[in-house]
Amino acid sequence: MNPPIKRRPLRHRVLSWMIRQSVPGLNLLRHPPPWPYSSAELSRFSSGTWGAELAGFLQARHLNLLTKYETHDAFHVLLGYDTNVVGEIRLQAFMLGNRSASFAGRILLLLGSVLMPELRPQLYRDFMRGRNSPRLAEWNVPDMLAHSLKTLTTQIAP
Repeated sequence: MNPPIKRRPLRHRVLSWMIRQSVPGLNLLRHPPPWPYSSAELSRFSSGTWGAELAGFLQARHLNLLTKYETHDAFHVLLGYDTNVVGEIRLQAFMLGNRSASFAGRILLLLGSVLMPELRPQLYRDFMRGRNSPRLAEWNVPDMLAHSLKTLTTQIAP
């Protein structure tokens, strides 16, 4: 007999759907500088660099860089947050604390904290981690991808 399929809770599925649906509309408003690397080029960075780790992170999840969200994807790797709903909400809590949150990120964090109240203590810790870290909005991420990820993460609050 096969084990029962474990489904994500409805609130996770709703938030995931909302994220997917909002990206095309948000792209109309976003105008980041062009991202200079393809996924293939990232995979050619030296082992241990932020660029190589980003390539491995995406490959392990069968994802491609999301156009206009490449820096966001890189922050998942730097900060250690997964790409699932909880990881996305935690990333937004960090970014709010870091004074680097977008309007859409603030909305996601608000919805996530309302729909998943059990996350609030963790979100507060992520917020404080962001507050105690260098302001990531000031980083030129493409220029830093050749740096050691381990060295960069030492600059981020634990």
